[in-house]
Parts: sequence; structure tokens; C-alpha cells
Amino acid sequence: MHPYILLYKTLMPGKYRHYMQLAQGNVDKCHETLLHGTFYEEYDLYHFAALSESERRTYLTDAVRNKICRRVNSRNGERIVHNKWLTYQCLKPFYHRMVWRLSSVDDITAILHSGADIRQLVAKPTNQCGGRGIRLLVSCDATECRHTLETLLHSESGQHPEWIIEQRIVQDERLAQWNTDSVNTIRVNTFHRNGTIRHFTSFIRTGRKGSFVDNGAQGGLFASIDDTTGVIFTDGYDERGQRHPSHPDSQVPFLGQSIPRWDELLRLTEDMALRMPSMTYIGWDLALTPDGWEPVEANRGEFVAQQMTQGRGLRKEFEKMCGLGKE
Repeated sequence: MHPYILLYKTLMPGKYRHYMQLAQGNVDKCHETLLHGTFYEEYDLYHFAALSESERRTYLTDAVRNKICRRVNSRNGERIVHNKWLTYQCLKPFYHRMVWRLSSVDDITAILHSGADIRQLVAKPTNQCGGRGIRLLVSCDATECRHTLETLLHSESGQHPEWIIEQRIVQDERLAQWNTDSVNTIRVNTFHRNGTIRHFTSFIRTGRKGSFVDNGAQGGLFASIDDTTGVIFTDGYDERGQRHPSHPDSQVPFLGQSIPRWDELLRLTEDMALRMPSMTYIGWDLALTPDGWEPVEANRGEFVAQQMTQGRGLRKEFEKMCGLGKE
């Protein structure tokens, strides 16, 4: 038995039993979590039960990614990408829709007096990710909009004390073909080193019928995109690990589809990354509108989608992109 596991069982037997219960009695899964911080979901999605120890370590788990990001990204930069309002303030010139902060009744008055179209708004908790807490707010006039925003502000002030409110993005029909109910986005990862921006493992996310968001955690699908050509080169997958050659609702295939205006997307993410030089790695979510690409948010996202769709670990390549491995 590994000395660390033996020490854990001896000094904290109650906690060890708790971990075993969460792992449903799977000793290997429990030990993988205790030794390497691997989430139980990652263990299942990456099929760790069938992999050797060396094969497992080729995967970029959340624990490893977070450790690397803390090393290569500045603390202030991390603070910005973890807060949607600060991200907007930093990247405001690239936004073509109105975005407001909502933390008080005075903010509601500012929204209503902005002169912007407020009939369809999107509310997002400032510090949440994975599509959690996102609401679509539809109103016919200013009175109804005020009531909706006041209800949102007061009913969830304990859980989400601050929100950002955005005008809803109208997406280009070419990305809407998979699912018209959600704004389907592209994740593009940039790596900024020595004044040069490089891209690595982009992917598309599409929602399911009846769902407003496209996040995998909310039931969405994803497929990997070639960073050079903008062509999707894998089938679609969901976060349960199920493969979908075509979208299960629209029947539109993934493999071989080209993302329009790809070169424009790469240039935009390069320009945005250069505005945050203290961040080596940023994941950008963008939507295509009839007028061009629109930033949705910045993050330092997971690598579940890329590793699942490609069926291989990307840890070494990620480390090299961050300047921590041999070129």
C-alpha cells in the first residue's frame, strides 16, 4: 500500500471511509483521488480503470490544470477571469452588446435608463461557471423588466449577491444549425508567451433542444476543432461520455463541419489575449453573430471536452504550451 494512503487510513479513518463511500467502494478510484486529486467523474470519463499508472498521468486533470495555472498565471489575472464583470471591464472594446452589473436597486435604474433594448436579457452570477445560475429574462416593457430584475436581486441575494446583466446574443444561423434554442459557442484556448499567442485544442459546444445554455455540465455536446483550419475533426460527445456522430435533436453531424469566419476568430482571441499579458493561459468562449464574433466570457477552462473527444491525454502538450515542458 502507498505510504500516503496508509497514513491517511491510520490518522483519518473516518475521512477515508467517507471517500470510499463517495467512490462507491471502488478502492482504486478512492486512492486515485487521494493521491492525485482526480475527480471521480474524471476517473470514469477517461476510463482510468483500464489505464496503467503512466497512462493516467498523461491526462490533464482539473487538479493538475489548476496547479499549473496558479504557477503560470498572475494572481490578479486569475481574479479578473474568475469575475465576469471584471472580465467585461478589461475587454469592453471587444463587446458589441450592452453589459451591466446588478448588485443594487440603483443598478436596475441605470439599466432601465440606458436606452438599450431590454426586452431579452441574460442574467449570470458574477462568479459562477459551467452555465450554473444563468437565466433568460424576457419582458415586454420597462415596468415588467424592473419587477423581474428586482425579484432576481432580492430572491437570490444570499446565494448570488451580484449579477451581470447582458443583452441576449443573436447567433448566426450557421452555428444555430445544431440547436436553435441555445447560443452555441466556440472555446478557443490561447497561450501567451514572449509576446506570441498560440492556440491549442479548440472545440464547439452546442445545447440540447429546450435548453438555453450550451455547457456540457447542463447537458450540452462538444466536438474538437482543428486550430489551423477551423474544421471539426471528431464526433460529438456529452459529459456522460456518450458519443454522438450527429446532434441527437437536429441530426446535424459534427465531423467535417467547418466553422465560418475562423481566421477572424483567431485574430480576435489573439487581440484579447494581448490585453491580458499576465495570463499565460486563457480559455475564450465566443459566439458568432450575423455581424461577426462576440466574446461571451473568459476563463481557464477544463480539458474534459478535448481529452474525451480525442481519446487521449493532453497534459504534456498543455505543459509545453505553458512553457513548462520541452518544446
